[in-house]
Formats: sequence, structure tokens, C-alpha cells
Amino acid sequence: MPIPARYDYTPDGSGVTAPSYAPVSWPLTFMTWTGGNGDTIPLTGDVTCRSAPAGIAVTPSPAGLGMPTYDLKNDQLPNMDGGLFRSVRATTRDITIPVLIRGVDRVSTLQLHNRLVRSLDPHRGSGWITVAEGDGIARHLECRYVSGAEGAESQDGGGFTRIKYALVFRAMDPYWYSNAERQHDWHIAKGAARPFLSNKDYPAFFPMRVSSSSFSPDGLMQVDNDSSVGSWPIWTCSGHAEGLTLENVTTGKTFRMLDDFIIQSGQTVRIDTRPGIKSVTAADGANLWPQMKADSTLWRLESGRNLVRVTAGGTNATTLVRLHYVPRYLSYVGG
Repeated sequence: MPIPARYDYTPDGSGVTAPSYAPVSWPLTFMTWTGGNGDTIPLTGDVTCRSAPAGIAVTPSPAGLGMPTYDLKNDQLPNMDGGLFRSVRATTRDITIPVLIRGVDRVSTLQLHNRLVRSLDPHRGSGWITVAEGDGIARHLECRYVSGAEGAESQDGGGFTRIKYALVFRAMDPYWYSNAERQHDWHIAKGAARPFLSNKDYPAFFPMRVSSSSFSPDGLMQVDNDSSVGSWPIWTCSGHAEGLTLENVTTGKTFRMLDDFIIQSGQTVRIDTRPGIKSVTAADGANLWPQMKADSTLWRLESGRNLVRVTAGGTNATTLVRLHYVPRYLSYVGG
């Protein structure tokens, strides 16, 4: 039975209410594809051909840009209803992006088409789908092209100056990464903090947050991880330090170097906790895994508030311990 109701009426006696919310003006979403060859191509470009002889636009119904899919493991219970939950993990992610290529003539159409095809070649390595929302925050997903650009010579599939594809990409890591890295420093001298230089494995990163703390009292710092899920940090430790210990007080997990292991002035140790890498190396690439205590854990930063403590002996003005990580998100809009 239908229930008679009014959206602007309240039953508390106040009568009819007027809506007080004013809609927020929101710019359009901008999406690009950066291929393994380094070429960055706008996917939300101008297909009216007023600003360029050819352009690409995302057509309706892209899929896979939101949350990843999950694999739930459970055991069936004998002689009982239901099952017993065991574990959950996010699976690889497939993304479908339908695009339209349109040019003022056949030459410009084919030139842009061939440029896109060359950038899609998965033999060149992984690429990035980068999406910038109206709030100006950009997030990217590392993936490789799978299918969709085979072509279909049909009336709907294209024409003399237009080509339509539904491009399918696969991301081994299902999470979206921020285009702004985070950085926290532990040091004694004010001049010890130096900008972190992004490496070639990530596109267009720049330091967003730089915090400083001395090694006393207790070398304790609050790290607010604005990720949707946990983030795996990279540590760089330089200068003089003995028996370096990195502890996540919030989770109770600790990484320790041997008590007699000394990082000399001018030396650097890199501790990479990311899955699939998990390494402890010197600046020259030497493996320092044997210098790590057996009960150590290459821990991650949980989403939200983390209390992190760095302790070391023999620190001086040259000592610098840097925590660097990239936030991860469930969706291209954050979440």
C-alpha cells in the first residue's frame, strides 16, 4: 500500500520546511592514460575538434572505476546452516573504458588512433589511468591493456573520421594511488630535512606533507594516514645511527636492525616494505637483510591515526630518518 508523504513536511509541529542546502558547483572530471612508452593521452578530450584536429572522449558506461571485487574464503559447517568465515582479499581489477576518437579528417583521426594504439602495447610495461576529480585531487591506477582495440567495421563501431572502442585494462594492484606522496622526518638539526625526490616508477609525484621530530622525547610522532586502506612505507635512513628501531605503536609491530649494526655518516639504508619488494638495502644495492633482527616485521601504516616511534643510538646532526608513503584508495574518487 502506498504511504502518503511529503518531502518538505515534518511531523514535529514545525510544519512545512524550506530546503536550505545550496548545490556546490563542481568542475568536470579529467581522465588521462599514460602508456608504458611514457606518452600521456587525454581521454576526456575535445571531440568537437575546435581546439585540435582530433580528440578522444570517454563515452557513457565506463566500468570498474569504483571499489575492487573481493574473494571471500569460508568453510562449510557439517550438519549446520551456513559457513565459517576464514579470510578476504581484494582481487585483480578489470576496468572498461569506452572511448570515441574523432577527427576533422581521416588523416588526423588515424594519427591519434595510432598514437593511442602504440601507448596501449602491454609489452612496453604497465601504464597509468589517472583521474582528477572536480576537487583537483588526482588518483591513478597502474594497469595494462588487455583487449578492446581490435576494431569492429560496423556502423556503430566507427566511420571515416570516427572510431569507437571499449578498452579493457587489468590492474594487478586493485587500489588507486594518490598523485601526492606523504613524508615525515626524524632528525636533530633543522637543516637536515631535504625534499624527497620521486623515482621514475610513479608519475608526477611531489611531497605534500613534511613533518619533523627530534629523536627525543622517545622519537614519537603521530602519522595520519588518509588512505582508505593500509599503506606500505619506504624508509630511508642516513647519517650516524646505531641499532635502528622503527615501531608502529598503534599496531604493536616493530622493525629492528641488529644492535651492533651502525649506519655511518654518509651512508644510507633503504627499507622498502611494499608487497612484492620487501627489501633492506644499502645505497650501493648491497643486501642488508642479514643485519635485521629475526623478530622484525616490515609493517604497514594502517588507515587513520598511527603512532610511530623511531629510536637509534649515537645520533648526531647528520642523522636523518625519513618515512615516505603514497596513500591508497578504494575508488577513483577516494572512498
